Amino acid sequence: MSGFISAVILLLILGVLITVHELGHYLAARLCGVRVREFAIGMGPVFFKRQKTTEGGAEGTKFSLRVFPIGGFCDLGEDEASDDPSHFRNKKIWQKIFILISGALMNFLAGFLFFLILYLSVSHVAMPDVYKLEPDFPYAGQIQVGDRFHSINGRRIYNLSDFHIFLDRNADKPYTFVLERDGQKFTVEGATRQLEGGTKFGFTVVAYEELTVPRALWHAAASTVDFVRLVWLTLGDLISGAAGAGDLIGPVGMGGVVNEIISEEESGVGDMFRQLLQLAGLVAVNLAVVNLLPIPALDGGRIVFLFISAFLMLVRKKPLDAKIEGYIHGTVMVMLFALMVFIFYNDIRRLIGL
Repeated sequence: MSGFISAVILLLILGVLITVHELGHYLAARLCGVRVREFAIGMGPVFFKRQKTTEGGAEGTKFSLRVFPIGGFCDLGEDEASDDPSHFRNKKIWQKIFILISGALMNFLAGFLFFLILYLSVSHVAMPDVYKLEPDFPYAGQIQVGDRFHSINGRRIYNLSDFHIFLDRNADKPYTFVLERDGQKFTVEGATRQLEGGTKFGFTVVAYEELTVPRALWHAAASTVDFVRLVWLTLGDLISGAAGAGDLIGPVGMGGVVNEIISEEESGVGDMFRQLLQLAGLVAVNLAVVNLLPIPALDGGRIVFLFISAFLMLVRKKPLDAKIEGYIHGTVMVMLFALMVFIFYNDIRRLIGL
């Protein structure tokens, strides 16, 4: 039963985020006077549609619901040439860029709102403040109880989770700490793990900050920025080889995470709700960042092709052929689909313990 509930919750989260993303494209297109041929929620066969026709016979946007509740699209005819002045390809480059980035902007906004609801639902939040010093602490006189960590090796620390993440990412090298005391920042250079076999620094870090509405807004914005950074770090690990494609999780893996959240016996309804909000915020930010990557078939890749076409117009007075661009996007889409199948396969293997 919990598996079914997990699937429903995950589909709801993904459905909302995908709809919000496509709504961003739709609203931006309408603002720029671009005709939207179809706004679809879901994929596969259509089971409901609505479309208005003007007195002159011109057809408006077709709004449709499709059978499979994964995905969705806003059809602007981007890969087709047209003489229609309301067609996407005939708009100014800044308008096309605005339309393409609006989906990601809506996902960033959704992530921020999820985090804001999360922080408004709690009274305190854990922060990276020095709480206790161990005997024979090697940095006595430099670090004191009550100091707050501002950055580790140049990485801004927004919350307690950041402190542990960036401490672990540099475990074998000296650290540069920047801390705050009474509104002033100071630096501790060359810190290393020295106590108990090199596992600790000699201080305990945790304190609880009372949340007001302004601080909740700050933490929601900081969490949005923070998760953008974590997505970039993950992508960097994939490129450097520190992580492999097998470490990625897809919908099945996320379903497992949701199942763990709702199956935790010690968690109350409020705790489960907050964990789901955090997961939804992370997925929203992840969708936004990934969609802006300069990869064909994604919004970021389409923006790259806009600049390629603009360059070709300057050089040869002719933009990139719409059919060629469409073939490139289609080919990469197939490759991305193959990656999704691979991730799905790994999710299943992890699920059954292979």
